[in-house]
Amino acid sequence: MRWKTICFNASVALNSLLVFLVLMETLIVIPPWLQSVGRMHPLLLHFPIVLIVLSACFEIVIASKKLPAFPGKNFGDGLLLITSLTAALSAVMGLLLSREEGYSSDTLFWHKLGGVVLSLLALGWYIVRDFIRIHQPLLTMIALSAGILVVITGHLGATITHGENFLLSPFQMAGSTPNVLIEEAMVYPHMVQPILKAKCIACHSEAKAKGELVMQHFASLVKGGKSGAPWDPGKLSLGLMMERIHLPREHKKHMPPNGKPQLTEDEISILYNWIKTGAKPSVSVLSLPTSDTLRQQAAKMFTTIETASYEFEPADETLVKKLNNNYRHIAPVAQASPALTVDFFSAAQFKPEQLQELLQVKNQVVSLNLNKMPVTDADLAVISRFTNLRRLNLSFTDIRGTGLAALQQLTELRQLSLSGTGVTASHLSPLRSLRNLSQLQIWNTPAREVPLQALQSQFKNTQIETGFYGDSILLPLNSPLIESDGHLVIGTHTVTMKNYISGVQIRYTTDGTEPDSTTSSLFTQPLKLTNTVTLKARAFKPGWQSSEIVTSSFFKATGRIDSLWLLTPGAAAAYKKYPSSILFDAAKGEMNVRSGKWIGFYQYPMQAILYFEKPPTLKSVSIGNLVDINGSIFPPRLLQVWAGEDTAHFRLIKTIRPTLPPQQATTYTQVLEITFPSITEKYIKVIMQPLETLPTWHRKKGEPAFVVADEIFIN
Repeated sequence: MRWKTICFNASVALNSLLVFLVLMETLIVIPPWLQSVGRMHPLLLHFPIVLIVLSACFEIVIASKKLPAFPGKNFGDGLLLITSLTAALSAVMGLLLSREEGYSSDTLFWHKLGGVVLSLLALGWYIVRDFIRIHQPLLTMIALSAGILVVITGHLGATITHGENFLLSPFQMAGSTPNVLIEEAMVYPHMVQPILKAKCIACHSEAKAKGELVMQHFASLVKGGKSGAPWDPGKLSLGLMMERIHLPREHKKHMPPNGKPQLTEDEISILYNWIKTGAKPSVSVLSLPTSDTLRQQAAKMFTTIETASYEFEPADETLVKKLNNNYRHIAPVAQASPALTVDFFSAAQFKPEQLQELLQVKNQVVSLNLNKMPVTDADLAVISRFTNLRRLNLSFTDIRGTGLAALQQLTELRQLSLSGTGVTASHLSPLRSLRNLSQLQIWNTPAREVPLQALQSQFKNTQIETGFYGDSILLPLNSPLIESDGHLVIGTHTVTMKNYISGVQIRYTTDGTEPDSTTSSLFTQPLKLTNTVTLKARAFKPGWQSSEIVTSSFFKATGRIDSLWLLTPGAAAAYKKYPSSILFDAAKGEMNVRSGKWIGFYQYPMQAILYFEKPPTLKSVSIGNLVDINGSIFPPRLLQVWAGEDTAHFRLIKTIRPTLPPQQATTYTQVLEITFPSITEKYIKVIMQPLETLPTWHRKKGEPAFVVADEIFIN
């Protein structure tokens, strides 16, 4: 038939072109219009995949009938021919697509080779189809080879497009949480890297490096791509990664691309705060301040020894009570937990037999504290039988290291302290087999004499703590403490500052500039404030690093609000529990919107009515406001002041429209002030209208914004 002739000739021509492209690939420049043709490869490749499998099954059916003239023969011929044509088309388009930037790996090479072989195999199969049909073993071999080759080539293609282990990753992710306790969790490997693997690696791996950016390893991530480094903590936007995450989803440079799994609010927050604090690869969670946002997020992600779940049965309560005495305390790590923690007291009363007695509950003991007990290397053989131990403290014991090999049986061990013992670096070698060991303390030991970098290279998954070395390192001073009775300036307001390190100088400014060690005012006596002031202070001392700048704002208010109430609808659900008195209690909310000192509004405006028993003469009304772009908290769309003799008759005094923050703005607080000619009224109504829709550049564009307030001042 004519169509078969056309398809056969086209298949031969495409396979010839395919061989030519493979041989001359490095010398060929692909014009833009052909690149568009190459991008049709993902659209077409499903046809040859299905047709090859279908052809193999159909040919086996024909051969099993042993009838060359089987009525379905013509159908089989057509099926093989269409298979050959689509395989050749898909392979040619795939080669064109592979010439684009971002594809350079062994995976791509084998994927291309598989596609070329499949195309040539399909054409050859069609040409000698009649011969193959009468030779059952040959047909079976070709059919199986084609099927296996389709699976392998398709898997390699999925790896390039979607990342490694794309097929099984949902099963692995659905039932898995980080297999670490918060005591051993590290910010990058346990909080950041899982996000990158789940949402970024598909497009930024060694197999498929879009924009020449590879995110599989920290070294390649820091290196960046053709657009530069992925982050810059010195920029307001924190660099390319956060900029593209916050682009509208429909924007062509939004990351992850529209249609791919998107980052959650928590994931964005983790990346944001990690970059903001320097994007370091080896910071432990517990080294962060308790007030740090990453530390607080980690508390929700990881369990502790106390909160972890255990599968073993609890010990007999009567037995636990019997084992308790004045020098050995045994208790559950948490209420209703089967796990036990054991602490020893009084070295003079310690005997090795007391460890032997504990073997009655060896399956339940997860924490064993032998700090400053006369434990020797011989006792480690007994300790090694507590196979569920997570935490073992052998600090300042008589351990010399010769028996540490016995601890290899503690496969669940996470934390081990050998500080103040006689262990050397060579004694530590057997501990390398403890895959779950995440923290090893060797302060004041001979092992500390080996350079930490050399020792750490042997324990790649373990954080080794050796104590402080640098006697010549300049330590930073703590920031000054600013003490005052609130932030409201009524008449004269007194502010004091102090630092607990002797000999420290505290220098400050009140004009918004940063204090330095020479020109800024030196704090010697309490400050007397009479106006609105932003106070910035820093501590200085010779031989020390200067402290971080501490900032505190004070607001002048000449009038007093007697009472205030909010009209409904008003407060967003999360803030309904807070009383309206928050708005005139002279307590600023600082930078934490969840501090209980802010009231938020969403979709509906804030309408606050201020009441004065004796109407004052007013010249301005100010309101404290917080802006947090990531939290969708923006300045109000408009701010109005109304006045009236009663609550039924108000007249508009003035309206202002605050400026919207730039896209790169970080979280900040501000005071919005409305000034006007003097008025004397018993009631003042303040209306703060939130944005009806977030800006087009915001990741939640189209949704309403929040607006929050912490204090209303009158002058």
